[in-house]
Amino acid sequence: MLEQNTNPLEVLVGSHLSAVVFVQDYVQLQFDGPGLTAITQPRVDLLNETYGWGMPEYRNVLCDQIGKLVRRAFTIEGQEIQIQFKDGSSITISLRPEDYRAAEAAHFNNPPNPTYVW
Repeated sequence: MLEQNTNPLEVLVGSHLSAVVFVQDYVQLQFDGPGLTAITQPRVDLLNETYGWGMPEYRNVLCDQIGKLVRRAFTIEGQEIQIQFKDGSSITISLRPEDYRAAEAAHFNNPPNPTYVW
């Protein structure tokens, strides 16, 4: 188990979102090696707009994040996982209990480190 003050997502800083994979009702985000599986459906925040699952253009906007450089990546316990990009856009996964669709909201894989689960 990782220590509570450890930020497993910190390794994403300086990497690029390299792929977005839609798998039935969840999304996998790949970052030059590490991967984040979002079971709770992520939202995309642009400068003045927010896109959520099922909205027109959601998939296009999410895929438009491919190639962008990660500026910051962190978790606010019980609130959200947030990946912020250099251009000011972000991808957010809710960690609020009412937004969970399964027993887990997200998994972070960064071999050879253990998988981190929220």
